[in-house]
Amino acid sequence: MRLESFEEWFAIRPNHSDEADHLSGRLTFDLDTGIYLDTICFSESSEKHESFLVSGQTLTGWLDYQRPTTLIQPWLQKVDGLSISMDTPAMRESQRFVARALLKNVFLEDIRTPIFTGLVVEHPAFHAWVNPCLVNQDWSRPENVGLPSLSVDVQPSQQRVFTLADGTQAKVTSATRVASGEATTLEEYTVLKLQFPEPIDFDATTRLAWRVSSLFEFLIGTRVSAPIYYLPTTHKRMWNDEEREVIAEYWYHPISRKKRRDALPDAYDRLTFENRSPVPLGTLLNHLVDSSDELIFAADQIQSVEDCDLPITQGYGELLGCLEAFDECTFGSGSNESFKQGMKSLKDLVEKHGSIADIDLFKRISGTASNRFSLLKRLERLHQMWREDGFRGSPNLKRIRDLRNVIPHGRGLEMSSDVAQEMVTYLRYLTALGRYHVLKVLGFTGDQIGAAFSWHAHGDGLFVACAWLWDVCPGADDPVISRDRSRYKDWGRSWVFGP
Repeated sequence: MRLESFEEWFAIRPNHSDEADHLSGRLTFDLDTGIYLDTICFSESSEKHESFLVSGQTLTGWLDYQRPTTLIQPWLQKVDGLSISMDTPAMRESQRFVARALLKNVFLEDIRTPIFTGLVVEHPAFHAWVNPCLVNQDWSRPENVGLPSLSVDVQPSQQRVFTLADGTQAKVTSATRVASGEATTLEEYTVLKLQFPEPIDFDATTRLAWRVSSLFEFLIGTRVSAPIYYLPTTHKRMWNDEEREVIAEYWYHPISRKKRRDALPDAYDRLTFENRSPVPLGTLLNHLVDSSDELIFAADQIQSVEDCDLPITQGYGELLGCLEAFDECTFGSGSNESFKQGMKSLKDLVEKHGSIADIDLFKRISGTASNRFSLLKRLERLHQMWREDGFRGSPNLKRIRDLRNVIPHGRGLEMSSDVAQEMVTYLRYLTALGRYHVLKVLGFTGDQIGAAFSWHAHGDGLFVACAWLWDVCPGADDPVISRDRSRYKDWGRSWVFGP
């Protein structure tokens, strides 16, 4: 089920209690403008009234006067007075609260309370990567029959169970269903269900939801429509004299994406999917719970920059920052254990034998010295691995670093269109470099990454040496073709980025 805009009446529970009088309001969930609650109440100081309604970073109430609902981290955006008449003894005012998200079916009185026992989602990107192919069609033309005949083969449902590194139970179910409408339409869907070893709080749950979306959108190479997440809880409810688990619905304002697709891309447009991936599904699910935030955030930002979701300067700076953090988290800071002792010895030497000017110069140098790799050094390390696996392109890494320093910081836009064009040119290389390294950490080899890149011939495939193209093109079995990558090490040195 996907997120859809709606507008409903909302009865607010002051201090999370039904004992006091409910306040009427109008709750709006809009995919473009966000989540906000408009309410009218008697005038009081805005600070007092906000604390009266919001507690534990949540505001609870009854959606359409009957469904338990929680607004997450609401804040008071504006207060407007309503003058009814000169003789009205009690003035009223309208208030608008803006919320980060909302939970249907449950009252969460404190955002830090660990009540969530699992996560269930029918995510389009996850389904596109699993690509179960349960419905197959075939056209044939029988003899002595003028019209072709259509046959449809529907495979039975599939279900797989995994136990992840932290003890989480993961269940992946793929099945078919008949879509609503006049014509009979079969559609496939895949559900990911995670059951946590112990209840967790709201932030930990939404962090996992973000990881699912970011990782699998990165793996298929495109953004998809935002789904609803279903969150089983520790809360129970009596129904027909039976105690049943309460499952919350997590509704959130999706980030604006320029290239978000409502329909899934065709299989040949996806960067990878399960039948074409050397990394098994169980391994990728383990990355959801076990990998660093730097890895998942890098995957998310790479996809955003490729889709031009960010302005040029912001995308350039964000991507370099992600690569820097990813390199440090994955390959180390590059610090030297003897750095401090060496600086101390050098300081003693300068103070003993140097002039006043030498001492002042040393103080300036030591004040900026860092026992960590610089951005340039990190780019060189990342690029060296890229080159060793046979990928093309020899960009000017010093210029890439210098362009990052050109980005204005609070001074207004001060760079020329030529500089912006340089950034656009280098961004293509940087996104491919970042995608290569994320895939390496996920478990792909250089050859496998090259084969995946080759499916996007006008994108990341531009960096693939021609030796890899034979793996995905006719003629791969030709004995004349050699896979000796040493022949292609220097290919592309003059391509785009100069010598």
